[in-house]
Amino acid sequence: MKKFISLTTLLILTRYADAQTTYLNTPNLKLEANPLVSVFGLGWTGLIFTQITLLAFIIYALWVYCFKTVTVPTFDKGTSLKQFISIFYFRDTKSFYKLFYKLPKNKNSLLYSFGYVLTYSLIFMSIVISSSTSLLLSNENYRHFYSSYHLQACLYLLGIISVIFFFIKFYKKELLSRIAY
Repeated sequence: MKKFISLTTLLILTRYADAQTTYLNTPNLKLEANPLVSVFGLGWTGLIFTQITLLAFIIYALWVYCFKTVTVPTFDKGTSLKQFISIFYFRDTKSFYKLFYKLPKNKNSLLYSFGYVLTYSLIFMSIVISSSTSLLLSNENYRHFYSSYHLQACLYLLGIISVIFFFIKFYKKELLSRIAY
């Protein structure tokens, strides 16, 4: 329970910090790099509604991760990470690549993994982005660096890398915790 409350609080606070620094940097959202604004043209109302909806989903997935268990068929100690991922989502050792084009048979395992991965990824990226926006507000050199080197593309790449990192960390953690000794 303590872990769930701590992570939920941290998630909400870091999302608020991101929104607050965004508002301070660009109250009219003209400089906002979020695709919801720059591509889809959402204003503050649409952006806040979408963010709250996304946050509610992630908190629910975190609740599933913290309080539910996912049953996984037994496997031996020599099971590779790739085989475990296949077992975790599809209940067999040969379906790893289906992850890229098919929804898992075990939907609870998908929600369970999202609870870990999306929570940690969003907390990390919210800290990075709100820090970056704070620097945009306070440091002329950083503003120049940000615009000269297309730093927002680097931030998107960092977001993708963080999701991959937390998925790998999640799978390794789950594999180690479920090995039958």
